[in-house]
Amino acid sequence: MSMARTCALSVAALTGLAALQPAAARAADCSTLPNPVYLQVGDTQLNLMKSLGRKLRDNVGNPVTLVFTTSGSCTNIEAMYTDVKVTGNMQYVPSTAEDAAWTTASPTLTCALPTGGQLTDIANSAVFNSACTSTPAPATVKLFQGPVQAYVMAVPKASSQTAITAEEAYFTFGFGTAGMVQPWVDEAQLFIRTVTKSTLLAWGANISVPAAKWKGMAFDKSTEVVSALQNSPTPEKAIGILGVEVYDKLRSTLTSLAFRAFKQFAAYYPDSTSTAFDKANVRDGHYTVWSPTIWMTRVNAGTGMANNPQAKYVIDVLLGLTVAPATNFDSIDVVAGVGLVPDCAMKVTRTFEGGKLSLYAPTEPCGCKYDSAVATSSCTACTGTGQGTCSTGVCRHGFCEAR
Repeated sequence: MSMARTCALSVAALTGLAALQPAAARAADCSTLPNPVYLQVGDTQLNLMKSLGRKLRDNVGNPVTLVFTTSGSCTNIEAMYTDVKVTGNMQYVPSTAEDAAWTTASPTLTCALPTGGQLTDIANSAVFNSACTSTPAPATVKLFQGPVQAYVMAVPKASSQTAITAEEAYFTFGFGTAGMVQPWVDEAQLFIRTVTKSTLLAWGANISVPAAKWKGMAFDKSTEVVSALQNSPTPEKAIGILGVEVYDKLRSTLTSLAFRAFKQFAAYYPDSTSTAFDKANVRDGHYTVWSPTIWMTRVNAGTGMANNPQAKYVIDVLLGLTVAPATNFDSIDVVAGVGLVPDCAMKVTRTFEGGKLSLYAPTEPCGCKYDSAVATSSCTACTGTGQGTCSTGVCRHGFCEAR
């Protein structure tokens, strides 16, 4: 057989193999995906992007594709404020029709951006924007306060440590070895984030250690902190900082330390117990290390209307607001499922990073629905809207809320 004939057969075989590949395995052109909305989010939001992305791709009335990349909160804010384009490939998740076997534990897919890059429709910060910059948002950017994310200090499962105080954290991460806080005296075993990341900024505001002053091994990604903790040769000396959205998926290999804030008399987990997922202590203010996620979108400076209506649709879904066409899922289930707390389930609030907490009563509370998603709700189930089938209160998200 001639070499030309062999090459022709090889090319044909390769073409045939490519044709047999599932669509999910090949990079797509991002612009050809259904209703693409381009996002630049913190890496702590990856689980949210996967879960919500799948739901929105399968959203019957209005299928939307979340096309996203991850970066630090401060970097995301700057990119949105100054119109920095994303270059290279971005991530998305397939619809059920494309890949029924895909789960949130599966890798994301990639798609290609046009030459010259792409402006994002939405940017996300997992801390108050004021923690990154004193510059106000330009008239072309609108901010929305979204679900709350807590942050934890985590240790390997092999560690015997169970709690840490704000004072101990201050000396550990502010002074490192010189802080002399046992057993965390090895700076090579203090796993932190870089200065643009929400995890470092949130913890810094709560233990009074400026971002640039932290001691330890600084990692760009949460996954790198996780890997360092899981593979530490001296687990008793190892400690790292993570978003709870990341930590909650890794409880089999990591342990969250209970935290006692300045002026507190006891240490608390984000949840009511070390094994619960209810974020009870975040919601009522006992656990203090948390921030609201901030969602930014590009708008017309004159009208205030979103440049991409689908971007506003996505933000409204995230915030649990009524949207048209209606979704075929409840966003509170999605938000709660990745360890975040919707604003409507919070009982305390604050106005700046690490600021004092004050009591909070959401306009349209959803505590009953949130409880049903993370534990067991003691509220009465209902149908309808308004009072619906409730003897008292308001029927919202399938439960009788007090108001």
